[in-house]
Amino acid sequence: MYILLISRGIPSEKDPLWGCFEFDQARALRSIGHKVVVLSVDERVRFYKRKVGLMHKVVDGIDCYNYCLIPKKISELFGFNFSSKVSFAHYDFLFKKIVKEHGKPDIIYSHYLTTSHLATLLKKKWGIPLVAIEHWSEINKDSLSAWVKKVGQLTYNKVDELISVSLSLRDRIKQHFGVNSVVIHNMVGADFFNYQYDFSFDGKIRFVTTGRLVYGKGFDLLPKAFVKLNLPKDKWEMNIIGGGEEYSNLQKQINECDLQDNIHLLGQKTKKDVVDILRNSNVFILPSRAENFSVAVLEALSCGLPVISSICGGIRECISDFNGLLFPVDDVDALANSIKYMFENYQSYDRQRIVEDCRNRFSPNVIAHQLTDVFEDVVRKFNS
Repeated sequence: MYILLISRGIPSEKDPLWGCFEFDQARALRSIGHKVVVLSVDERVRFYKRKVGLMHKVVDGIDCYNYCLIPKKISELFGFNFSSKVSFAHYDFLFKKIVKEHGKPDIIYSHYLTTSHLATLLKKKWGIPLVAIEHWSEINKDSLSAWVKKVGQLTYNKVDELISVSLSLRDRIKQHFGVNSVVIHNMVGADFFNYQYDFSFDGKIRFVTTGRLVYGKGFDLLPKAFVKLNLPKDKWEMNIIGGGEEYSNLQKQINECDLQDNIHLLGQKTKKDVVDILRNSNVFILPSRAENFSVAVLEALSCGLPVISSICGGIRECISDFNGLLFPVDDVDALANSIKYMFENYQSYDRQRIVEDCRNRFSPNVIAHQLTDVFEDVVRKFNS
């Protein structure tokens, strides 16, 4: 099957996380025999140097096309309809070039609401079936902004099949938009399964977490929890991987708690670096205030790490007694108690079992075949 995958962007050395979920799926789909072409339009405001106009490159055998011209914040000054027309012109330009070079795809597969909205316009113009997958944590809230409601109402009813990455997100979409969706969880990139793990212990427990340093990730809870425990400082460390707007505030908080020798802000890392750090850690902590289905948690599980996580989004769908502990969102005391339990008992977790369970449920091969079943069903119905 020939799949046109519409992504937020394409990962690069300068911006390794932009479109990384989408590209991991593109790799997985290609690995089981599909032809995959990736289309993305970069409408962000970014001040570092990057190529304006058309970019085409082949990554791991996948043709990737990106267009960068008019930032969305500029086109939005003239209203939603004008902005949508400008964005669609970019998408349509790339689509025509892809069709000229690769032929017409069998199916369009779009990620996230904003790109899926524009994908519905491609579907309408070119008569190609569309499957959309929703990851966006903004949808998994009690109430939505007027803008999100509008775009969702214009989009979800027009796709041939909608996929949610968690049961909780499926229920939210049904609640907000009255649209049914099928659940296919996020996957772990193949990079995380290509290792033999050494689960030895050197006397120091290494806690770790990854994510953007923003308020919603809840990293400010970590110094508060550790300072409550007063654990022996030579017996533990906490590594926080990621960059973002809360970096300075978080470092200040760590210093005020006198934990600067134990809690380390490592900044943004490449996927290889993340794998290496996880492999040499003992416990993963996700203190988020909101998630849909955390890829970071899946990556930790794939490395055999037991997980401490807040109860948000679809986290109950991957964490149970044998691979972790759950605590209520924003509950510092409960987080501290979970950390203390792991500090004393983490070696009781069967790390090889954690790896195998993650591989059996969330590996690229498993998720790619689940997606393929949906695509084949949609194409068959569309053409009948």
